[in-house]
Amino acid sequence: MAITRIKKEAIFAELNSEIASQKAVVLLTTKDSQSSLNSVSNTSMRRELRNSGVKVQVIKNTLINKTFEGAPKLVGPTYVSYLLDGNNSDEVTVPKIITKVLKEYSDSISILGSVVNGEFYNRAQTIQLSNVSTKEESLAKIAGAINSITAKIAISVKEIPASVARGVNAYSKTLS
Repeated sequence: MAITRIKKEAIFAELNSEIASQKAVVLLTTKDSQSSLNSVSNTSMRRELRNSGVKVQVIKNTLINKTFEGAPKLVGPTYVSYLLDGNNSDEVTVPKIITKVLKEYSDSISILGSVVNGEFYNRAQTIQLSNVSTKEESLAKIAGAINSITAKIAISVKEIPASVARGVNAYSKTLS
């Protein structure tokens, strides 16, 4: 069914306002899928993504091309996915969540690409981006490394007097 120009302008304005705060947006397609995405799969996929904090919606390709000028010419149904909370948006969270969730639906829907900080990334680059650690994961790795170093220092400091005590104990046994 055709959408009126006023409705398209409203969708375009809403899309631009929601995406303005996003650092990464992933585009999905069902164009070359082995099987169609039925309503049950579509609903469960969207629910799983929403519970992960990602919004997914089908947008007309002309509106997507107007919004993302670097994107290639799109054909077929295209889904736009981005974080519900744009304030917490980073470059890898959405691709990571999408890649994880779409493993279950890989025969029905696939990643077309992503737009990261205004630059279009193809499917392979998007999947590669999903393998990068998020900010929280990186901070956890750094904290773990720092904690490991301090634990090793504490063990080393404790070991010096303990080894001296063992040496004195062994020497005292030889004297008696």
